[in-house]
Amino acid sequence: MGSQTEIREVQSVSGMDCRTAESMVTRFIDHSLSVNELEEFLDHIETCPSCYDELETYFIVHEAMQQLDEKEDGTVLDFKKLLEQEIRRSRRSIRQKRGLRFTLGLICMAAAVALCVFVIFAILGK
Repeated sequence: MGSQTEIREVQSVSGMDCRTAESMVTRFIDHSLSVNELEEFLDHIETCPSCYDELETYFIVHEAMQQLDEKEDGTVLDFKKLLEQEIRRSRRSIRQKRGLRFTLGLICMAAAVALCVFVIFAILGK
């Protein structure tokens, strides 16, 4: 059986290794990952309990610190539930951004085809 370090070097199904995922935790919390990075990161933490635990720890500390900085109203937050909501929100964001890119790609392709047709008819019409 290998050491703890060897086990954590294993890549998840996403192809991302634990070291890379751990380096992205704070960027996930700060919402500064690109769409591709975000998708790979989420794929990894959903298949790697160790990295999910790391994310959960940092997320809870971050949220607790924010709560201390804000006006206290006596509300007790479920930080694990907040993390789950953040992950779901991130997945929705990925789908929306990818859908927008696809739609813009189709519009550009349609415009290019229309331009080609116009040029062909302009040349043939002479």
